[in-house]
Amino acid sequence: MMRRVLTLFLAGCLIMMILNMPVVMAEQAPKVLVIFSAEGELLDEHVRQLDLLLGHFSEDSTFVPVSEVEEAHLKGVTHLFYFGHVKETLPENTARLLENYDGVTMALGYNVEQLGKRYAFVKPKPDGNGLFTRVIFTQQEAKSIRVTAHTIHTFQKDSSAEVLVSATYGDDVKHPLVVRQNENYYYASEDIQGQLTIVLGEVLHEVFQTEHQNLHPAYIRLEDVHPKVDPDKLLAIAQELKRREIPYMIAVIPVYINPETKKEYKLADSPALLNVLQYMQENGGSVVMHGYTHQFRASETGEGFEFWDVENNMPIYHEADEEVVRRTEADFDSAQEYEAYQKQQLDFESAYIERKLTKGIQELANYGIYPLAFEAPHYTMSQNGYKKVAEHFSTYSGQIQTSDENWEIMATAPYMTEPTFLHGMSLLPETLGYVQPNDPLAIEKIGEAITNYSFVRDGMLAGFYHPYLGVEQFIALLDEMEKIPGIEWIDLKARENEVQAPYVTIVSKDGEIRTDINYIGLYTNSSDLLVYRLLTITRNGLFIMVGAGFFAVLMFGIYILNVVRKSTKLISKRRRYVG
Repeated sequence: MMRRVLTLFLAGCLIMMILNMPVVMAEQAPKVLVIFSAEGELLDEHVRQLDLLLGHFSEDSTFVPVSEVEEAHLKGVTHLFYFGHVKETLPENTARLLENYDGVTMALGYNVEQLGKRYAFVKPKPDGNGLFTRVIFTQQEAKSIRVTAHTIHTFQKDSSAEVLVSATYGDDVKHPLVVRQNENYYYASEDIQGQLTIVLGEVLHEVFQTEHQNLHPAYIRLEDVHPKVDPDKLLAIAQELKRREIPYMIAVIPVYINPETKKEYKLADSPALLNVLQYMQENGGSVVMHGYTHQFRASETGEGFEFWDVENNMPIYHEADEEVVRRTEADFDSAQEYEAYQKQQLDFESAYIERKLTKGIQELANYGIYPLAFEAPHYTMSQNGYKKVAEHFSTYSGQIQTSDENWEIMATAPYMTEPTFLHGMSLLPETLGYVQPNDPLAIEKIGEAITNYSFVRDGMLAGFYHPYLGVEQFIALLDEMEKIPGIEWIDLKARENEVQAPYVTIVSKDGEIRTDINYIGLYTNSSDLLVYRLLTITRNGLFIMVGAGFFAVLMFGIYILNVVRKSTKLISKRRRYVG
């Protein structure tokens, strides 16, 4: 009896201890919902810019037009954004959804007055808009940045709201740009592109309560390295990077096409360059595949576009020599016919890109050159193109084309990010530009960009350089970048990257590259790859044979010399004996 009482007593004590123990729960990963107002309710370049910024903080973001949002969309959401890029009358349930939502919110741009009690602390002024050319973080007056003129929506804030960022125009005009009341934030502009990505990118650290260290990832990418590049200039730059122990990227184009003769040159046609690339890969360099030929139609490799028809400002929906006839929905008898036409275009583009990527990865791997990331020539590619690239590469380097209508609509992010429209690819954005030939202020301009992107606490500082410019300007560029406090050079090999093509898998991690290459499949699929391998084996065999022959001659020479020496000694002894 006493044993049962004791057991019950101990069990009760255990239960009390459990009930009084603090509950430790894993921190929930950010889950983001973006409700947006945009032209035609389309996920356009403006919404994609926000996607680029949010992808730094969350791997789980959903974008829904304001007319389609429902209560179910808010399930599990930790951060709710409303992006009013255009003025419109919001559905009646919008304010109610925000009112009932329990979490962090941020509104951007127009229509904030329709978001209900949650945003009652923001009262738009009747005089509407103003301009600003400088932004200041209120709590850090020294932390400011000058920008090109942008529009701001002027408003009166409630006294309980805190100003995080102010915007100024000249010496006398000052407006709040970002304000916060409790867990609700408002950004008073519909413009989030250009230099404003730097401002909003830094603010989002506050929204997500992310305490990133004030360190700046950085990279240098050597651009447009194709089979006709001077290997000596490339080697001089590689040796300087090795001396400074700086890891770097090499944007390699596997094939050069002469625009006049149409003759193709591959890396196999330049053994000296191939040797330099292999040296670079073993001494701090990581290869980025920069297209396959970096040209379309009669343009020169390195100058032309490859994944965008720049003459017609459209994706590659046709052969290079095919007459282009642009058709709209009005040219078809039914919506079904138009959809079939669009699918046909996308299928053509997908097959074109697939062919280029597959050939590039396979050829480079056959040379012992292993790409770890991709960069589209001139950064131009459609949204369907990025989807295809994501099937082969896990990492993308450069800027991003955010419009399928105009290749000149480019975007970047101030930090590393994984936006939803890159379908799982990590973006290592290019932020600093490049050293322009014959520009005496080129390094100074990059220095200004460095100052701007250092504004973000973990801002990416990345640019590129053309090796044909020589090593002298490159040294000046490195000197400028090495002044950056908290700079951390990115080594692609140290990151987890995966590249896939038929018969080829390339994986990097912890500074090493691992490959799985089915050479039989490669050579069955491509006679060119087989020919290169056979020529390599033959050259190596001849080298071995020549080496062996030289060694045999050398040994025979040594033998003859030894015989002569011994004979000379013997004759000398006989002469002394006779004497």
